[in-house]
Amino acid sequence: MELLRRYNQNPQFAKNFIQKALTAASASGGPLTPQILERLVTNTIILLAPEIAMITPKMVAGKYAEFNRLTALPAGRRTMGDGATTPISQSAYVRTGRNLKVLRGKGAVTVFLQDASRDYIDVVAQEMENHLMAHIHDFITELYFGNENVDQYQWTGLDSIIGANGFGNRVNQAQGGAAVTGLKVLDDMIDSNTRRQGARHRKAFVMSPEMLSAISRILSNVRLVQNMLGDGLKAIEVNGGWRLQAYRNIPIIESARMRPQTTMPTVTATGANSGGSIASGTYYFRVSFIDWNGESLASAAASAATTGTGTMALSWTKASVPNLGPVAAYKIYCSSSADSGTPTEKLVCIIPAVLYDTNQTPQDDVIQVRFTTDPTAINPTIDQINSTAPGATASGGGVVPTITQSVASYQANDVPLVSTGGYPMENILLWDLDEIQGTGRFAYTNTDGSRFKGLVTLEPLAKTDDNLPFMVKTYGTLIDAFEGTCYINRGLRVA
Repeated sequence: MELLRRYNQNPQFAKNFIQKALTAASASGGPLTPQILERLVTNTIILLAPEIAMITPKMVAGKYAEFNRLTALPAGRRTMGDGATTPISQSAYVRTGRNLKVLRGKGAVTVFLQDASRDYIDVVAQEMENHLMAHIHDFITELYFGNENVDQYQWTGLDSIIGANGFGNRVNQAQGGAAVTGLKVLDDMIDSNTRRQGARHRKAFVMSPEMLSAISRILSNVRLVQNMLGDGLKAIEVNGGWRLQAYRNIPIIESARMRPQTTMPTVTATGANSGGSIASGTYYFRVSFIDWNGESLASAAASAATTGTGTMALSWTKASVPNLGPVAAYKIYCSSSADSGTPTEKLVCIIPAVLYDTNQTPQDDVIQVRFTTDPTAINPTIDQINSTAPGATASGGGVVPTITQSVASYQANDVPLVSTGGYPMENILLWDLDEIQGTGRFAYTNTDGSRFKGLVTLEPLAKTDDNLPFMVKTYGTLIDAFEGTCYINRGLRVA
């Protein structure tokens, strides 16, 4: 704000400050601010992550959040005579719970940098905002794509929850995707929500900016009228649409996590003829990764063959993954049939992206996995990750996780996201935010007040050297009270 005030008073004077702040010249002490100054000044957390404003926080004491998960409403058929005895019916609940997870990161600003920049910009505030933004990206990514069955230190997000009750609220388009040409795709999602008694619930659509633009353009019968009467001119009508903020009274959230921006690089498949129980044949794989952009476009198909009782290994190079932010997980798709113009693979496994040491600190990157049972069936047996048995300690010091039921039966029809005609397959989500019959609650524990409703906390740490350390943290988990009123449509395209 101080920088903006000085710019308004004397643009050339402020320009010199900005140039000095951004310089990385040798012997200058380093740049005083990151080279994303404009974004730091103009962004706000609520614009960056409107999901946080929509979630209902629920403060809990302890590491475990218990709640009643709704499974059935009270019985119907209540017609009876005046003197009848009224039967008693009740909703059906299951008492369940979720473990709270730890999401945190440290930052520090040297005293030298603080002293050198004090007349130009508050570098501590800027660096804290940087870390806060990165933390929010992690928070929202886990909100959508977290999976504690894959990585026990993540909380489980919407992508892993929606579809569990068999209500037809997890839909996959045909391989190659389906172009959105009308509003029926949104109507179907709303109608499904209404049939699950979600008509009066708080809810929101989540889609990419590109998908919102495409849907907004469908309303081509809207006219923009500019009233110029009174000056001897006439009213002007301009054909065109407008950008929707809501549809059928349901707000629309633009999210960077619904449309892939990058592609998983080359994956190598290697078959072996012993050591497992994989039948003879050729197997085809595609792999995608989860990062701040959501799920990536899948890799090109990789294939390998066995001649019976064999194993199948997949490998890739972590350094070549063109991701934004750290990779959170990998999705593996497999088929026993070769692609015929469009992918034939289906989701079979989700694996973690990192290994942890015995203190639960992230260590090595996962770059290899080996299956010993049929890789076309969901959750094939994994006997090695990075050439080390699950549960053992890898050579780099990381403990290899034992993956539990990472893919559920309702995810078995999930197809890899690919690009058709230059347009990537993407997702639209209808998120029911009701606290009792939806997934709108977030359980957290926090003793430091209510900053961002207590879900995200920024706190200074003890100074132990010539720097000012601080931490951004969240202790919490998404509460999936009932997911049947949500809806996810996978594999749409804008054209």
